Amino acid sequence: MQPLPEKIKQLEVEIGGALRGQLLKHSIYEFRYLDGALEDQPALGLLMPPSTPTYRDGDLFAVMDQHLPEGDLFMRLRALFPKQPLTPMHLLALVGSNGIGRLGYQLPDRPAAARATVMDRKALLSTSYTPEVFDQLVRAYLSTGAGIAGMQPKIMVPDRPTIPIPTLIIKTASNAYPGLAANEFMCLTAASKAGILTPGFDLSYDGQMLVLDRFDVEPDGTRLGFEDVAALLGLRVRDVLSDRKYRGSYQMVADLFKYLQLSSENLRRFFEQVAFTVMVRNGDGHLKNFGLLYRSAADAWLAPMFDVVTTSIYRYQQYMGGPDLEDRTLALKLFAGRGQTKAYPSPQDLQKFGREVCGVKRPEQVLQRIAEAMTQTLREAESDERIPRALLAQMRGAWEGGLTQR
Repeated sequence: MQPLPEKIKQLEVEIGGALRGQLLKHSIYEFRYLDGALEDQPALGLLMPPSTPTYRDGDLFAVMDQHLPEGDLFMRLRALFPKQPLTPMHLLALVGSNGIGRLGYQLPDRPAAARATVMDRKALLSTSYTPEVFDQLVRAYLSTGAGIAGMQPKIMVPDRPTIPIPTLIIKTASNAYPGLAANEFMCLTAASKAGILTPGFDLSYDGQMLVLDRFDVEPDGTRLGFEDVAALLGLRVRDVLSDRKYRGSYQMVADLFKYLQLSSENLRRFFEQVAFTVMVRNGDGHLKNFGLLYRSAADAWLAPMFDVVTTSIYRYQQYMGGPDLEDRTLALKLFAGRGQTKAYPSPQDLQKFGREVCGVKRPEQVLQRIAEAMTQTLREAESDERIPRALLAQMRGAWEGGLTQR
């Protein structure tokens, strides 16, 4: 990757592949639409329309903050640039045009990164995973734009020569979370069987890598806007502020969607995602794991379910050197208000959430549909050699608690 300037005070901002604005950093951050207040130009974000030609903030705008690399990817970038500051402006320059959604970032007067080599999907799925193989993928594609945030080891690669950005997301496990790719594959399989919208997905033949289609790129290559709920709430959640994504409730998210005037169909779909999160014991369904896709403020909808895993089978440390803990709670409270907890809700409370918060007339039918899909997924996994037997036993044990929600 090319070295970056010591200080970056300006970036050109693309919206949907076209240069639309400038991001400036002096004592504060400033974004300027190049064409001023033209109502027909695409918006930087749902809450940053072009009717206001210039925006200022003491912190990086939340719609951009959501793109900042973290976790495994940030550490890889840190290793590539050991002596260079990696400010938010530097990190956005490294994200380039590959971030989820339609925003892209370029240094002025610097040519765009070279297009990455297209990789055949079948060849990728048949690749035998080793840490060295994944490292080679990262080195090969990181120079074309980091692109994707999140704590888990992942990288994006292109599989369509007609689309100039990477279209596949490749995830793998870390030593702390063995079997994570197969875990997420089982969760997405159950969600899909339950009629919950998901991205396209495949598990590699050896069960070590999960390959996902980007959900923000339409078949013709058109890029959709995307904002996660944390960004929509104006939260910056990277590094020491990351606990912010675990604050609040699913009711608060539903209320936000109502404020944004999403249709009742989107609230129904949100209930499905929350119910599924509860039933598969996904304790990491935080504010960044729900989001909206949009073409305009009047044409926005709930994104497919993504980043869903059964977290209760893993142990973690709340702080370095602390005791091993089990994940036995949700990431957010179900209902807003004092006295509410993150404990997994009773079937009655989950159905109440569906009826009273999301307007679902027969929430018990949704729970039954999810339960049947989970049971079918467990049964089919018994004959899937890619799913480790020990992992399957753990998943079955975790899902048994969720199946009581029906």
